[in-house]
Amino acid sequence: MAYVVVNYFLTIKQLTAHNTASAREQVGAPSPSPLASTLMPFVPYAPFVLSALLFIVAFGILVVNRAKNLKNITIAILIAFISASIPTMISYVGQGSRQTANAGPEEIPRNVKVVPVSPTSVLISWNTDAARVGAVRFSTSPLTSQSARLYLADNQEAVHTHSVQIDSLKRYASYEFEILSGTTWYDNGGRYLQFTIPQ
Repeated sequence: MAYVVVNYFLTIKQLTAHNTASAREQVGAPSPSPLASTLMPFVPYAPFVLSALLFIVAFGILVVNRAKNLKNITIAILIAFISASIPTMISYVGQGSRQTANAGPEEIPRNVKVVPVSPTSVLISWNTDAARVGAVRFSTSPLTSQSARLYLADNQEAVHTHSVQIDSLKRYASYEFEILSGTTWYDNGGRYLQFTIPQ
């Protein structure tokens, strides 16, 4: 859905986060491997799965050795759980400094507006619930890495109300942009925000 705007006025209530390789390069976030991304949701359950497997093996050994008392079974369960937890703890310690915080709802750009300042200038503004540094990546349509220019908002200060003025726009031209809030790029549901300068 393209946004061709009469009097080049645009308001979007809330944007959607997206990750691109170029966005990660600009904010310095690491690119996770496909295998790591697939396995990450299951990491918290790894100790329990490994514990169950080790318990089954240990219980089998106890049965074979005819150990029938509760004390030996309890010790086997504890050893199985501790053994299963070791790989997960090592993984968390190893990742320590490489972990990055996910974008929270407090940094989502809200009330995004494109308002005319002059026939060839617009002011792009938005709000965030938490104070964040912001920027706009902007170009004539279509927005590409070659054509885009980066406009830093608010002298690179972390604030709640953000604005960027873009000058020297051409009449009849269509423009696209996306917004950087904190460390995450935002667009409108997978599409760049668009507006057209009228006659």
